[in-house]
Amino acid sequence: MAHDQHIDSQKHVSRRHFLHLGAAASGGAMLGFASVGSADAATAKVAKQTVSYQPSPKGQAHCGNCSFFQAPSSCNYVDGPINTSGWCVLYKSKG
Repeated sequence: MAHDQHIDSQKHVSRRHFLHLGAAASGGAMLGFASVGSADAATAKVAKQTVSYQPSPKGQAHCGNCSFFQAPSSCNYVDGPINTSGWCVLYKSKG
């Protein structure tokens, strides 16, 4: 599990793996196993390359209709400005 605690910014991760790591980090923080500094790490955003971000949509899927998109140009999980027409492996339709 130690290797799962560190995501290499040059390595691409699946949405499932990314969300699993986030759930594990959040669970540890809720149980009191994480210090205040570590809790901040659980909410840290990842580099665009890590989640295969692209500035263009993938079919009908795009950041503008993703549950994690925050208007006008940010994401709950991805660092930096996000294009509403963009896409990454974390994409989850709003509904």
